[in-house]
Amino acid sequence: LESLLAHHDAGQLAVIAAKLNCAPDVHAIKEALALALPSVQSQMENLAVDMGYTPGVLALFYKVAIGSGVAPLVIFMGVGAMTDFGPLLANPRTLLLG
Repeated sequence: LESLLAHHDAGQLAVIAAKLNCAPDVHAIKEALALALPSVQSQMENLAVDMGYTPGVLALFYKVAIGSGVAPLVIFMGVGAMTDFGPLLANPRTLLLG
């Protein structure tokens, strides 16, 4: 929805404004969305997707990595591996010691 508002297409803004009962202005639409119920906000998101707008790269990264909880686990495992295997990587001969 943010990308739809950033493109300032008058026809698409008019459709969104008509659904929200506000002026077809970007600032008026943002204010109406802030005051709208979550169900109305999700309807506007779906309408924007139907118009051809998709979430950006940061939104997808948040949804996949942070929203699902995978990124904190990967970071935790990465830091743990660096601390555990750091001496082995610095001196590979210690691998023979067991």
